[in-house]
Formats: sequence, C-alpha cells, structure tokens
Amino acid sequence: MKIILGIICGLVVLFAGGCAVMLLASQMSGDSGVGALALIPGGIAALNVLVLLALFGRSQPQRWAFYVLAVLDVVGAIIMAMFWSSISFQVGDIWTIALPVMAVLLLKAVLTVLVARQLPSQPQG
Repeated sequence: MKIILGIICGLVVLFAGGCAVMLLASQMSGDSGVGALALIPGGIAALNVLVLLALFGRSQPQRWAFYVLAVLDVVGAIIMAMFWSSISFQVGDIWTIALPVMAVLLLKAVLTVLVARQLPSQPQG
C-alpha cells in the first residue's frame, strides 16, 4: 500500500512540479499573471513531497498533509470529470484517458487516508 502510494505521489511530484516550473518560465518570458497560478501545482507538489518524506521515514509524519492531499485529489478528480465531460463531444475517445486518470487520483486519495490512519500518533507536548 505504501509502495503504490509512493509511486503515485512521485509521479504527481514530477507532473505538478513540471507544471509549476513551466508556469514560472512563462512568467519570466513576459506572460504576466501566470506566476500566481504556479502556486497551485507547486503546493500540490509540496504536499506530495511531505507525504513521500513521511512514507519513507525521512521526516516526522504530518497527518494534516495526508488529509489535505486526499481532499485535493478528490476535488481534482471531480474537476477533471466536469472538464472532460464538457469537451467529450469534441474528442470522441477522451474517456480512454480520463477514466484511468480519475481512477488513479481517487485510488491515491483512498490510499492516502488509509496510510494516514496507520500513522503513529504524535506525542503531546
């Protein structure tokens, strides 16, 4: 379960981090206004890095990061479903790509919550 979550989180870090870098590069090349949009994929990449660090024992697990990430994954799957259903009349076979991507995001959300529940409780103090 942790390995599958780690693989998916790693792929999301690469994709979201790449999106953030490309948006920042667009900002530098003169396209004003897109720099602030880099905060969205950058934040998602940062949360995934926190989860990866916690999964493999490199830092103290931050339970809140797991739950926030799970909610963002579900929201992302819902937004993708709405977007792809709105363009499905233009692209006939969009669901061959859309359904697996949404399924992986929902699987990632479920695995994230399951792993968060198995984390040791943090000491009070």
